[in-house]
Amino acid sequence: MIHYDYLECYLLAHITYSKQTIKAYRSDLRQIKKNCVEWSVKSLQTYFNQFVQKYKPTTAMRRYHALMALGNELVRAKRLKENPMKQVRLIVHQHVQQREYHPLEETIQMIRYITDPTYRLFFELISQTGLRFMEARLLSIEDIQFEKLALFVRHGKGRRLRTIPLGEGLASKIQAFLEGRTTGLVFRSVRGQAINAQRARDTLRAQSVAARGRPLHPHDLRVSFATYLYQTGNRKLHEIQRLLGHSSSWTTYILEEETKLQQVIDALSA
Repeated sequence: MIHYDYLECYLLAHITYSKQTIKAYRSDLRQIKKNCVEWSVKSLQTYFNQFVQKYKPTTAMRRYHALMALGNELVRAKRLKENPMKQVRLIVHQHVQQREYHPLEETIQMIRYITDPTYRLFFELISQTGLRFMEARLLSIEDIQFEKLALFVRHGKGRRLRTIPLGEGLASKIQAFLEGRTTGLVFRSVRGQAINAQRARDTLRAQSVAARGRPLHPHDLRVSFATYLYQTGNRKLHEIQRLLGHSSSWTTYILEEETKLQQVIDALSA
């Protein structure tokens, strides 16, 4: 059963995946190892053909994407020449549930009532840039280009790097928050470590329940940001995919009308 030990060590040492993601990926790894699945197209296809007959479509899709990510890591580590998952076809009827809509401008105003300045700015950043929770949590001061109003995302999912625009008003808030610091994590504890992930989530949840009567999760901010750009900002899907760091052939496209996009971001952070 080649590759499983390597992937187990890879997940345990991963710094950008959340604890929930690592737990789920390790569970997926144990299941395919238990079923004696080899990292080959034939073996993986047979596994999924049987899997979709027993489990819900959402479960099948989640495992499919998990193994796709792990296969990409085996290629990156040069343990495989190609990711066999790219040739595996998963045919399921996917029922897409309608997500609850959270108007971004209202959500940002709600975030600004968070009393803790660190968590307040942390969630303002996510809501105005579309960063993933872990991307924002591990953001370094050195990766913010204040003069260019740009932010370099170093800890992107799947090791993908990207540079995204930063609103002028938000950039000013970050500079004031840093109080002259020029190195290290933007958001840190009193010991200089990354802020507590669970405490951050609990802070957002408590504020949203108090203000709106329903919980808000960090990923909701990312979805609201994308929806805002698409509906209000009139941005094209390939631009939004690139900003969010999604894996797609469109992510290699150059942003069009960058000046207009900057104006949209600036207005949001005013």
